[in-house]
Amino acid sequence: MKNRKMLLPVIFMMFAFLFSGCGVEQNMQINRDLSSKNTMKIYTTKEEEAQIEKELAGEVYGSYQEMMKQIGFAYKGTEKRSGVVHNVYQTSQRMSAKDTKEEFVVLNKNQAVLDLSELSEMIKEEVEPIQKLDEKALSFYIKYPFKVYKANGKIQKDHYTVQYSLKDIRKNVRLYAVSSAKYANDRNCEISGVKNNAYYRKNKAIKLKSDGVITNFQVNKVSQVTNTYTAKKEGVYRIKVKMLAGNTKSVKFTIDKTKPVTNIESKTYKNRVKINFRDRLSGVKHALLNGKSIKNGKVVSKKGSYVLKISDKAGNVKTVRFSIK
Repeated sequence: MKNRKMLLPVIFMMFAFLFSGCGVEQNMQINRDLSSKNTMKIYTTKEEEAQIEKELAGEVYGSYQEMMKQIGFAYKGTEKRSGVVHNVYQTSQRMSAKDTKEEFVVLNKNQAVLDLSELSEMIKEEVEPIQKLDEKALSFYIKYPFKVYKANGKIQKDHYTVQYSLKDIRKNVRLYAVSSAKYANDRNCEISGVKNNAYYRKNKAIKLKSDGVITNFQVNKVSQVTNTYTAKKEGVYRIKVKMLAGNTKSVKFTIDKTKPVTNIESKTYKNRVKINFRDRLSGVKHALLNGKSIKNGKVVSKKGSYVLKISDKAGNVKTVRFSIK
């Protein structure tokens, strides 16, 4: 899912047409070899087309039909919808198995998970227009290469096709379908790359692995579009994974790339010194003065040379050499 070439742009296009008052039907057929064909149909009345032409007056498109042709839609005649005659425009695209799999978080012969978190940002921005949309204006169908046991859409009579409604797209971060109870009820999920309550001073790559269905993967309350994540910035990270089986799994860790700080400088002091130190993120693990452990606030008055080493829980070390005369 590194390069989503087709499906997400198609879904954004669907909503663009919905906002303009058009009816939209999107069909994706996934073959057994996981290659696929995507077909989108746009339904518009003459009145809707006239209104859109009026709004786009002065643009380069010309008529509505010419505009649709320029963006890859062919005119397919007319069709009655709810008793009203609509013009039908259609576009299709085939994708290889490799490209199809990149559209999904998971796609195999047992389950499919499609992430829509990028779309949710647009939905948040367009709350009022989306609330006004007719639920029947959108039909989004995916035919899977397996018989569907469970999905968060309406399973059709053939048991391979699932219809996802506008309501389903609104309320779910990820759309899913699964072939059997074995995968639907699997509660196991391995979070590799980090450990709970651990501290790190380097970037950490996180990967989720499960035979079950991961319905949501959040890092600091932000849903992720894949089941992988790389933590690069300093800070506290909270991972939360939700499974279709109903359980959740959480991990907390900290990235700290900064050395501890101290009031002691690399110089010669004429009087006694009080050593203070702290670490903002992971906290101080231990401090050594000439190899011996000391506590914060240690007072040193004896003349001589000293090496202060302060280590934090992430493994960062601050070293200061000073002396007292």
